[in-house]
Amino acid sequence: MGDGMRLASGSMETFARRWWRGELGVAGRGLSLLALPAELLWRTGSALHRRAATRRRVAPPVPAVSVGNLAVGGAGKTPVAAWLAAELRDRGARPALLHGGYAADEPALHRRLNPEVPVYTGRDRLASARQAAAAGADVLVLDDAFQHHALDRDLDLVLVAAEHWTPRPRLLPRGPWREGPAALQRADLVVVTRRTASAREAEQVAREVTRVSGGVDVACLHLRTAGWECVGSPASAPAESALAVTAVADPAAFAANARQAGAQLHAVLAFPDHHDYDAADGARICAAAGPGGVIVTTGKDAVKLEALVDPERLWVLRQEVVLEDGAALLTAALDRLLAGRRT
Repeated sequence: MGDGMRLASGSMETFARRWWRGELGVAGRGLSLLALPAELLWRTGSALHRRAATRRRVAPPVPAVSVGNLAVGGAGKTPVAAWLAAELRDRGARPALLHGGYAADEPALHRRLNPEVPVYTGRDRLASARQAAAAGADVLVLDDAFQHHALDRDLDLVLVAAEHWTPRPRLLPRGPWREGPAALQRADLVVVTRRTASAREAEQVAREVTRVSGGVDVACLHLRTAGWECVGSPASAPAESALAVTAVADPAAFAANARQAGAQLHAVLAFPDHHDYDAADGARICAAAGPGGVIVTTGKDAVKLEALVDPERLWVLRQEVVLEDGAALLTAALDRLLAGRRT
């Protein structure tokens, strides 16, 4: 990989992402041709699963909003779900956040971002919903639940990353998309997110999304960098060349954001998405950073790395949600959601 980026693992996920990005050349194109039947099988199986699960769909005990997307990671579900939970709390609601439990980093980050919002994890979201309601929650935020068809919700928000949008995507396993753009027709509101894309690029994606979704309302938001935070000290910014370490779906976007925020990166060490770091990883990271070297990372990675590296060497790039277009649409959607609460 270019731009000083190194792959930290030979996992299947690492291979797949290189394949999807077109980095395997002729071999990758041949593999894409061979995988076409598997993509068609995925498309058919997903549709059959959705129809079967929807027929058995159960309503949760309190109003619920789902935050999801069409691709595998990279659209900003975690920060947007955390922002929604905080927004609902600030409006006087008692939100709880429901997570599928497939990765420990995201629930841990939610608890750090919103310590007063309870987080329930597990594949059985109905059980989590009932547990949350019994504990006093009057509204639920479902993180990554657009493809979870068994539990009904009052509001489906679907995120589309401007950086990765294409009107003709390849579905798993030929590409990173779970569903095609036509699935956006099931959304109540589509939110185009951007990290490194420009506002103009996001607006163009929003126009295309409106067209392929059949006119579903579309809002745009910026996941804007909000500066640095050192895990182990009150310092305000990394003052020297740094090693970027991350285990997210789009490590290149994180590296670009880090540089935009002023970090001087000498290398990027990219692990598979949601990688569970161990002591050997910690030693490798410290060696790559050099004696006393600075390490910059994401919030999701920091909750796992802080026990493996010196916290005073570890810097987190903070993000904030900035609504750029369609704020009234999202406000109205949340008003309708909260109107369904029991008082």
